[in-house]
Amino acid sequence: MIHARHPRPARRLPPYHEDVADQMGEERDFNQRNIDEFRANGGKVGGQFEGFPLLLLTSTGAKSGEQRINPIAYFDIDGAIYVVGSAAGRDRDPAWAFNIRAHPDAVVEIGSDPPRPVTARELPREERDRLYPRIVEQAPGFGDYE
Repeated sequence: MIHARHPRPARRLPPYHEDVADQMGEERDFNQRNIDEFRANGGKVGGQFEGFPLLLLTSTGAKSGEQRINPIAYFDIDGAIYVVGSAAGRDRDPAWAFNIRAHPDAVVEIGSDPPRPVTARELPREERDRLYPRIVEQAPGFGDYE
């Protein structure tokens, strides 16, 4: 015998959840505008990123397996490219960091150069601690994220 209950009527999410969904949509729109501007201007982007080195990272979604593109500040130190998974100081790592941990093979676009494949790796603590002061020298705001 199967017992069926009448389904509850649909209800709206509490305002907090609607705000989070709105913020996620706004963040996607913000990223897409920066991606479009980057590609239209040979890697140059205005606004809050103006004059700052930016790359586009194409990674594979950790759960979805879909391609994800993110504009990310980068640092060229001794000929190697470094990115910082700071999520602008949030308590949680950015989604792209989870993606490259799960799928380290990615693609980067820098300036007007053609996209190139890379294999990402998370730095061991000792190497990170040695390099991070050099990142903060180039971008002092990153010092607030430690």
